[in-house]
This record gives sequence, structure tokens and C-alpha cells, in this order.
Amino acid sequence: MKTNIKKSSLQIIEYVGGKENISELTHCATRLRFKLKDYDKVDQDKLKDVDMVVGQKRTPSQYQVIIGNEVANVYKEISNLLGELSDQQTESESEKKGVFNNIIDAITGTMTPLIPVLTGAGMIKVLLALINTFEWLSPESATYRIIDIIGDATFYFLPILLAIFASQKFKVNTSIAVVVVGVLMHPNFVEWVNSGDPISIFSLPIRGVDYAYSVIPAILMIWVMSYISKFVERVTPKVLKILLDPTLVLLISAPIALIIVGPLGAYAGDLLALAIEALESSLGFLLVAILAAAMPFIVMTGMHHALTPIFLSTFAVTGYDSLILLAQVCSNLAQAGASLAVSVKSKNKDRKQVSLAAGISALMGITEPAMYGVTLKLKKPMLAAVIGSGIAGLYAGITYVRIYVLNNSIMSALALADNNGFANIINGLIMMAIAIIVPFVVTMVLGFDDE
Repeated sequence: MKTNIKKSSLQIIEYVGGKENISELTHCATRLRFKLKDYDKVDQDKLKDVDMVVGQKRTPSQYQVIIGNEVANVYKEISNLLGELSDQQTESESEKKGVFNNIIDAITGTMTPLIPVLTGAGMIKVLLALINTFEWLSPESATYRIIDIIGDATFYFLPILLAIFASQKFKVNTSIAVVVVGVLMHPNFVEWVNSGDPISIFSLPIRGVDYAYSVIPAILMIWVMSYISKFVERVTPKVLKILLDPTLVLLISAPIALIIVGPLGAYAGDLLALAIEALESSLGFLLVAILAAAMPFIVMTGMHHALTPIFLSTFAVTGYDSLILLAQVCSNLAQAGASLAVSVKSKNKDRKQVSLAAGISALMGITEPAMYGVTLKLKKPMLAAVIGSGIAGLYAGITYVRIYVLNNSIMSALALADNNGFANIINGLIMMAIAIIVPFVVTMVLGFDDE
């Protein structure tokens, strides 16, 4: 396997234009994300034949090479082969991408590194749901409370985590970024907010907001801070920069965060939740079906990461999700059903193995191996997956299924329990069964080119 990884890594470097063509390399759960100097140098035909590559995607700001579950090992090997890469990006390159693409790029770059910890924390919440359902522990017991704290810490301190990754994206000092966002979560400030007493600075009123679990305020503030840092750097004398730069950035950024940006971000989060609620009320059960059917194509564009702040904001307000995560569950399980059908029906030994592995991966919420390695390549299984996820989404919308834990895999079946009896659990399980079985059956019926 190690030899295979090295060989594939060397080929990937060569076919994206060589080391000199790579200006930046990052990775997410399944993809290598290249920023290239000249995207025309990519040899797509040769790249698709590399052993460990299951797909590729060009976006306005990146060239994405889909690897699958081995992406971390391939990334490490390529990084070793490349040595230190410069992650500097000129303003002219940023301007060329356009405002919308820059926003998506910023959100994706900030949210992608959080995927592992969000997954881990989500699974701990699933464990707690199991403990509650089967009454293994009392919620008052010390063990339960500690496990709850471990699972909740990621979401409570989400603004701090966002500050870290946003600082890397917006090229500002990470420690200052963490402190500026940390001001919003300081225990004394939280206590002040909870007391209901008026808060102000320089006689300017500050809206009392609890920023724990929030998403937008942190990203928005670090973006604003990047401009504050540039301004401070221009106006301070060189001899005093080491003292004045961090002091002024803190003294300017923190009050702006408290007075303007934090409340604006909180309002934006509330508006997003209201917008989702309005869409659900106007389109009703059709919205989940539409989003579930469209989800594979949203993933192809990389836009699914841009949806993360939306469902996190909604989750923070309501405590559950009934749209985006739900649509992702339907889509992921549909990809699994179609891939498993290919594994059963195919006469090709290699395709059977690849499809089986991809199907299992999709069941656990990682769909790129299934999409790029199986369903999209064979076309008809992708059609079956879209049909199945759409029908599953339609059922979920009609029965108003809700997910109470941040998880988009088959494990979310353990996160359906609520205080309204077993209806949500039963409807959720039926939704999942539809998402797997319909694409499986449709793929078996439609068949595919099994060369």
C-alpha cells in the first residue's frame, strides 16, 4: 500500500503540472485541494487513470483531486515530496475569482478543517442518544455528565475553533484572532449578558448575545480583523511595531466585535434560521425532496461546505435539523444503495470490490468514492441515487422528520429520538430504508455498462 501511495502521489504531482505549478495544497475528508498557477497544465486524462484517484473537479479557485478514505496518507506523501509550499496568494488572483467565489472559498477553507472534530463530537452525541434511549445511565450521573461535556465542547467553543481556521484563511495572527473572538465568550461577559443588565463601552450600547455555538460572528469578525490588521500595519512606525501592532489590533477589533460585528453576525444567524423556516413553510415537504435530489451536484461543486454554517446556525437556534442534514442523509444513503447494487450486479471483480467499499463509505457519510468512482462514472446508478434520495426526502418532508445530532450518515438513525414518542424514530428509519432500497432496486432494474 505504501509503495502504491508513493507511486500515485508522484503521478498526481506530475499530472497537475509538476511541483512548480502548485502554489498551495490542502485536503478535506476525501479530496486533495490544489491551488495551481496554471490550471491548463493539468492532464485530466492521465490523472483519472492514476490508481488512487477516483475523480477530479475544477472549481473557480481550486483543482480538486478526489481520493477517498486514503486522502490523508496521500496528502502527507505529496507534502513530503513537495517540501514547503508557499500559501501566499496575490490580491489580483483573489480579485479574479470574484466576490461570490471568494466568499465560498473563505467559508470552505474555514469549515473544512472542522469536519473531523464535528464528526467525532456528533458521534459522541449519538452515543448519548443511545444511553438515553436504553437508559444505560442516569442523566444525573457523573459519567453521563462528563461524556455530555466532551460531546458538547466542540459546539460550545465552535467560535474559537472557527477563529483559528479563519485566521489562517484571512492571513491574520491566530493568537490575536482567538482572543478577539474569546472576548465574546469570556465568562464575565456571558454572566453580564445573562444578568440582563445594560452593557456599553465608551457610552455605546452593546447587544447582550450568547455567542456559544454560533458560526457567523466569528468568521465575519476575523474577516473584518484582516482589514484592521492591514490598516494598523500601515500607520504604525517600524520601531514600535512589535508593541503597537498587537495592542492596537486588539483595542480596535474587540470593541468592534462587541458593538457591531458580533450582533450583526448573530442577527444574520437568526435570519438564516428564519429564512429556512420560511422556505419550509412556503415549499413545504417539497423542499427536502428538492435539496436531497440536488445534493450530489452540490457536493460536486464543493458548495456543500457552504451549507454548514447554515445548518449549524439553525441547529443552534432550534436544537435539531429538518432540512440540510436530512437531505444529506438521504443523498448519502442513496449513493450507498446504488453502489451496493453495482457491487451485487457487476461481473467485474475489481468493480465489485470498489463498489462495495464505496457503498460502505457512503453509509458512513463519505460519498465521493461512490459518486466519482461508481455512480457518476456509470451514469444510470447516479440517476437511481437521485430518484431514491428525492423520494426519501419527500417522505421525510411529509412526515417532518427531525435529526437531533449533527450527523449525516446511517448512524443518525440513533439520533432520531425526541419527546414526542416513537413517531420520529419510525419515520426516520422508513426514510433511510427508502433512501437505500429504492436506488438499489432501480440500479438493478436499469442496469449499467459493465465493461
